[in-house]
Amino acid sequence: MTYIPSATYRLQFHSGYRLQQLLHLIPYLQEMGISTVYASPVFCARPGSEHGYDVTAPYDINPEVGTQQELKQIATDLKSRGMGWLQDIVPNHMAFHPSNTWLMDVLEKGSQSYFYTFFDIDFRHPDFAGQVMVPFLGEALEKVLEQDQLKLSFAENGITVNYFDNAYPINVASYKPLLQQVLQDSGDPEITPLVQQYIAELQQFETEENITPAGWGNFKKKLFQNKLLNEKLQQEIDGINSNKQRFKKLLEEQHFRLAHWQETEKQINYRRFFTVNDLICLRMEHPEVFEQYHQFIKQLCDQEVFQGLRVDHVDGLFDPGTYLKRLRQLVGNEKYLIVEKILEGEEKLPERWPIQGNSGYDFLAWVSNLYTSGSGRRKLTDIYRRLVPDAPVNYEQLVFNKKMFILTNHMQGELHNLLRILQSRHLIPLEPKEEWQKALAILLASFPVYCIYGNRLPLSDYDMHVVDEAFAEAHKQAPELKDRLDHLHSLFTVKPEDDEEVIHHKLYFVMRSQQFTGPLAAKGVEDTTFYNYNRLISLNEVGNSPDIFHLETEEFHERMLYRQRVYPYSLNATATHDTKRGEGARIRLNVLSELPEEWEEHVRQWIKISRKYTSEPTDNDLYFIFQTILGVLPLNGEASNELVKRVQEYLQKALREAKVNTDWSNPNETYENAVQELAEKLLQQDQEFTKSFKPFFQKISHYGWIYALCQTLLKVTCPGVPDVYQGTELWDLSLVDPDNRRPVDYRLRQHYLLRIRQQENQNLYQMHRELLEQPDTGQVKLYLLYKALNTRRNMQTLFNRGDYIPLELLGKHKTHALAFARHHQGQWALVVVPLLLTGLVSENQLPLGQEVWQDTAIKLPDDAPKHWYSVFGKEGVQADEHLPLAELFRTFPVVFLTASEA
Repeated sequence: MTYIPSATYRLQFHSGYRLQQLLHLIPYLQEMGISTVYASPVFCARPGSEHGYDVTAPYDINPEVGTQQELKQIATDLKSRGMGWLQDIVPNHMAFHPSNTWLMDVLEKGSQSYFYTFFDIDFRHPDFAGQVMVPFLGEALEKVLEQDQLKLSFAENGITVNYFDNAYPINVASYKPLLQQVLQDSGDPEITPLVQQYIAELQQFETEENITPAGWGNFKKKLFQNKLLNEKLQQEIDGINSNKQRFKKLLEEQHFRLAHWQETEKQINYRRFFTVNDLICLRMEHPEVFEQYHQFIKQLCDQEVFQGLRVDHVDGLFDPGTYLKRLRQLVGNEKYLIVEKILEGEEKLPERWPIQGNSGYDFLAWVSNLYTSGSGRRKLTDIYRRLVPDAPVNYEQLVFNKKMFILTNHMQGELHNLLRILQSRHLIPLEPKEEWQKALAILLASFPVYCIYGNRLPLSDYDMHVVDEAFAEAHKQAPELKDRLDHLHSLFTVKPEDDEEVIHHKLYFVMRSQQFTGPLAAKGVEDTTFYNYNRLISLNEVGNSPDIFHLETEEFHERMLYRQRVYPYSLNATATHDTKRGEGARIRLNVLSELPEEWEEHVRQWIKISRKYTSEPTDNDLYFIFQTILGVLPLNGEASNELVKRVQEYLQKALREAKVNTDWSNPNETYENAVQELAEKLLQQDQEFTKSFKPFFQKISHYGWIYALCQTLLKVTCPGVPDVYQGTELWDLSLVDPDNRRPVDYRLRQHYLLRIRQQENQNLYQMHRELLEQPDTGQVKLYLLYKALNTRRNMQTLFNRGDYIPLELLGKHKTHALAFARHHQGQWALVVVPLLLTGLVSENQLPLGQEVWQDTAIKLPDDAPKHWYSVFGKEGVQADEHLPLAELFRTFPVVFLTASEA
């Protein structure tokens, strides 16, 4: 039977949070109702890694995180409690770093390395003469050499080219001329036979197809430990270090080419993760790469250490469908498998994949859009245009423009490489090159989704529909390139005259192109557009789009029905390590869509106040800053020094990501400093701003924390597996990483849980009143999670397999709530959450009782039970064919009932 979590808890492991610390946390997670630890990558990573996605050795546990023994100890503890482990794995890329022994083996041995085909490197790239680009210099190579920043060093692991903390191994062939030079320069007869012996050994390595790491390692160690040769070789190395011409000549003979890090914006001969130079991609489509990379992962699965795997960035793989079939075959049908997949608009996760679902960005978007008022869309759009005259008007056009900007300024090398594939396979003529390149760029920027997954031609109807949509947009953007685009369109189809070789070349291009549309979307949309289009920044979220804006209750129900039918075990996420802001901040900012007129009035005041200090931030950036401050402040509205610093650091990152007034490559520190100083003045100094801001903030945040409870309950009870990101048991008002990866105070959370467990057995309704009257601490959210997750765990079969039944609401306020039931083999659950609260209760009122809900009621299904139990209450609830909301919302602002048929 496949392992299905009841609820997952995401943890970020690094040197500041180790496996050993988790051992003390497990009892708390169990008490909270968590079934499964969901771990960031724990394999060997780049030293000092804060996230683990820069893997250097997938065959061992990162010593900064812990040991295999500790991991197995945790597995034993989890098993004894009926809990499990979901492990994040990273098959798309590894760290481009000296501690990556596989990659260093390639740099050292070239085609004689066993790992030569492991990395997605184009050794035939015409600009690199078979060398691997190593783009980590702070300046051009010539300047670095002039400034003596490179140094040749000799140690037990051989001779390396050192650049600050990085060390790259010289190739095997470079040792022979060095030894011959020793022979030539030395007048010592004792040295001759010794050198000749080592040269003879070197010649044996020259004839090996694959030089074994052990044999070569022993040779280098022996060479270093020979005192006489060590001394002579060191003299030769010192000579090279002091002679720039000799050093340059040595570098030209290597299997790698050192380069300034910005050169990758124009040319590159390896595939990287997005535009991150120090993450080099793997050729996971090769069986030997797949087997070697997953060997340790399989071992831990076979040993029942891992009960599930989450596949990072599945879009980056050449053939995701085949990869997932291999992975399923490798680990067996009992393992829970999910993928990280960002779905655009109405895009669906491929149903043929042998997985349980995805990591939940789609659910995050659906809940957020449910809590965005549809009537606010036009109003907020008009306000944005009025207050920010230069604001982007057409979101889709902005997305296209920013994708083209990324291609032109940061991914030219990738574009050239794809064009060369077309030319080398005779799929397009060589000229006119500029027109073909432009047509290809426009096509890539026009894709409406991250990528398609076709691995054979002809493509499926769905994939072809996406392709046709992309070409329609491309024709709209560049009608003058019609003939070029029509020809590119034909490469996605099979013509009667196409032979097997042509079809093979076409398919290779199609699949290769999809490895670039994903990174282009991520960089162009998530990391650029989302920091430019500021109408309502809570919708600028991974997996979401400002273009969607709102879901009606019927549309939300439709998505839940589909989810239950197709992928009922996908994660329900509302916060992840990649989200742009915390789940509480996001849902709070959505309240602006219900109060657009008040928002406009206040923003006008705040712009005027800001201009007292500086003219530097553009109106668009100011609009972004005001929303950021609204989202990040704690419920008490106090801006501590720590919070100010967090906001300042975030704004610097956001402005650089926007790439308009400053960027990472060429920071405009004057502009950044002006923005950061303004943020401090607004948050801590300007009384006029505080007087205007605070009342509006308190109003927004009041509705926001109630919506945060609704969001949490929906996550737990809707189809899917609820996922809790570390620390979000309390209010999550964090900003994008690294802010959302700050240390979590688990002692405080454990203290709150202990107190809640004690109080709920004494005077439950008094506890409700206290939690709701003092929401600042976030204990009310922890209480909700604790009760809901434990109920879900106790009724897991119902929530895994139960039907999702949308319920009809009747009465005066029927549009102010959403209700549904879950039903399976005699077990029932019923959930109700309020909506559109600004039109229902005041900013000083909770949505409780008869005065608020009046005659509003739920119409129950004909076969529904008559007696229900409240998860957040003590008494039972009697029902006929209706359930009055006034009774359900008596002491708590969300409703969760359970029942069993007699």
